[in-house]
Amino acid sequence: MRKRLALLLAALASLAVGIDLVRPLPASWFEPVEARRVYARDGELLAERALPDRGRPEWVALDEVAPALIDGLIASEDRRFGHHPGVDPIAVGRAAWHDLRARAFVEGGSTLHQQTARLLAGRPGGLPGKAVEAWRALKLGWHLSDDEVLGWYLNRAYFGRGCWGVACAARRTFDESPASLSVSEAATLVGVLPSPERLHPEVDADAARRARDRVLSRMVAEGRLSPEVAEEARAEPIELRRRTPEGIAPHFVALALDDDPERAEVRTTLDAGLQRTVERVVREQLAMLQGREVDHASVLVVHLPSDEVRAWVGSAGHDAPSGQVDGVRAPRSPGSALKPFLYELAFERGDRPSDVLLDIPSRFGTTHGTWTPANYSGTFHGPVSMRVALGSSLNVPAVRLLDDLGVPVLQQRLVELGMDRVRRPASQVGLGLALGDVEVTLEQLATAYGALARGGRLRPFVRHVGGPLPPDREVLDPVGTALVVDVLADPGARVLGFGRYGPLERAYPAAVKTGTSTDWRDNWTVGFTDTWLVAVWVGNFDHRAMVDVSGVTGAAPIWAAVMDVLVDGRAEPLGPPPGQEQRRVCALSGHAPGPGCPVATDWAPIGGADREPCAWHDEGGAVRWPPELAGWAASRALESSAVPGEGTASIAWPRDGAVLWVDPRQPPESSRLPLRAAAPSGSPEVDWRVDGASVGRGPADRPVLWSPARAGRHSVELWSEGQRIGAVEVDVKGVR
Repeated sequence: MRKRLALLLAALASLAVGIDLVRPLPASWFEPVEARRVYARDGELLAERALPDRGRPEWVALDEVAPALIDGLIASEDRRFGHHPGVDPIAVGRAAWHDLRARAFVEGGSTLHQQTARLLAGRPGGLPGKAVEAWRALKLGWHLSDDEVLGWYLNRAYFGRGCWGVACAARRTFDESPASLSVSEAATLVGVLPSPERLHPEVDADAARRARDRVLSRMVAEGRLSPEVAEEARAEPIELRRRTPEGIAPHFVALALDDDPERAEVRTTLDAGLQRTVERVVREQLAMLQGREVDHASVLVVHLPSDEVRAWVGSAGHDAPSGQVDGVRAPRSPGSALKPFLYELAFERGDRPSDVLLDIPSRFGTTHGTWTPANYSGTFHGPVSMRVALGSSLNVPAVRLLDDLGVPVLQQRLVELGMDRVRRPASQVGLGLALGDVEVTLEQLATAYGALARGGRLRPFVRHVGGPLPPDREVLDPVGTALVVDVLADPGARVLGFGRYGPLERAYPAAVKTGTSTDWRDNWTVGFTDTWLVAVWVGNFDHRAMVDVSGVTGAAPIWAAVMDVLVDGRAEPLGPPPGQEQRRVCALSGHAPGPGCPVATDWAPIGGADREPCAWHDEGGAVRWPPELAGWAASRALESSAVPGEGTASIAWPRDGAVLWVDPRQPPESSRLPLRAAAPSGSPEVDWRVDGASVGRGPADRPVLWSPARAGRHSVELWSEGQRIGAVEVDVKGVR
């Protein structure tokens, strides 16, 4: 009886399956899809994207699509297309075996029928959802021809950057019709499909190229392309030629659409008015850099209390060459912008800002031979405090510090901060990591600086209104972070490297750091107040070198102009480091001061012990250089150096090797640099000379203002009573 009942139930189930299989496909699968709209935080419409359907001219027939695109799609997504009923049991078995061996989900085995069913009808989650999708794919295979399935897929698939359907993707990415795509362009669009938000050439040109090359290799392996044609396609650069008019924030709009492709209305955190202001600032600064081989700049503005993105400028504009690339998300070399995280690790282990690092000629063994790092100015400064080394972005002390801490320690910290491209084998990461020898995106770098602004807590930025605030987690030590912020907000710490009164020094409290990559290919400025974070990148998407454009001359003016608009002169102090007190130290050695030491003050743990007494000065103030500094001191004729005696003046500012920045947008009378002497009372008048010519004379305790007439190296000398009593070399930037 039970056997008969089971047979009856099986027969009824088979009948039900057969009836459902032949039942017409739901009309809702093929209904037109409404347009999607993206709004700013105040309700302003930023963009509207109409989605394709059969009744609109956007629909493209298969004979209007380049054969290379269809071949690439089948070779990459469903190589047995046309030889299965909608579900490929061989592909499913192969995927299950690969997943089992990897102990992770690495391959799905979905056919083009299954993917088309998902596009037309959606899919419930989990394993039951996969089963539903498979059944719908079988129904598609029963009711539609293979060409019809391909047609629906190509006209409904999401190709990223706000584009559904191959017609939109071809036109807005390459300014081509689907029929006129080259083999390389067709393979590029197919390569985008697995992850449009990550692999699109506007997001990451290198990742898009690798995805394209994988598609070409699959086409060759499946016999759909000759190796010779594939090699020609690999050699073809990916040239974006988007020519459709765009409104404000086109890169942000595309990302907002990528965030949730199913939502019809997307309400974002973008401030439309601020976005227009930032875009204008970018245009003005790039115009100032005309003739210096600079094409693009990118800016990210974040409101820290809410972690909301308020402005997002991806490039100089979509109409510019390569302007479709989103510079906020494009990986580039950050240069010295990574140094704050190196120093945070040092402060976390107990180092103090007043502790001394050695800025002297140093050699380091690498896998490629011996490396001798140099400072931006080409000058070595001997003993420098960690405060000055970080604030002035000196390279040699940073490399020596990383050599002491260990490369893996910094590498792991950067990975924890979200810089995923730092996750490389140890053999590929060396001491160059201290100087930014890795790739990060502006968004990743800004997120890490957000952790500095939040006392060490890392949290992703928010792009959509009304969404839950992402959870944060403590990645950096609160005290170490606060000490780094204190240094980055200290104009005095930047004097040696950047001088005073340049774009990094504002009329309100702000912590800021620049970065410049090798050969002037990228420069950065990232900084924040108590309320706002602004991150800027300047450079060229084709990796072309700029002409003498550093972080302080390229990115910093944009950062300063945007921050001035945001702050409007009002910002709260960033606060003292918790659990710290001001402590007297020897300004030269960083040790506890003796009677002959020049004295400075800096942070130390409350109740913590002083550093050991200074052994560098005798009671009269003469310096006894330690052995590791003897060579540097001899090169500077400092073997028997002593502090200035009674009645003797010395140069207080600028420091030797300083880089001084002059704002070329300001009139000469507003761009004068102060030359200052340190002089006891009763000192005679002094005469300041630049390149041998007097620029001012007067009391030693009063500054002389100097207006540089040209950029480049200058010799600054201090004279008194016919004798030269001091001289420094400086490098002036910004004079046009």
